[in-house]
Amino acid sequence: MNTTIQNTARAAALFLCGAIALCTLQATARAAAEGVPSERVSYADLDISKPAGAKVLYGRIVTAARHVCALDGSRDLGSMQGVNKCTDLAIDKAVKDVGSPALSALRPNSVIHFASK
Repeated sequence: MNTTIQNTARAAALFLCGAIALCTLQATARAAAEGVPSERVSYADLDISKPAGAKVLYGRIVTAARHVCALDGSRDLGSMQGVNKCTDLAIDKAVKDVGSPALSALRPNSVIHFASK
């Protein structure tokens, strides 16, 4: 009798794991199909080789990242941690994409740094 219960429990656990994996794959595929939200930040009016221009651009990047990663009304801890991680990753990616040492210097905790000339 115990063997039957154990086998049934194992089968149910495997079925549950499979269902969770399928739901995760569907959510990932849907997110990929919809595209990742983004916002274009212009810096054509700035000289980002100078600290002042890089600082203005950094402020624009932070504002855009907060806008893109914002939640609508949710304030629970898990959601807020997700927003913070999204914002940090968005800022890091934008700084990397620009490729300016002056801009990179404004993000000292990032793993992305550029050598100065």
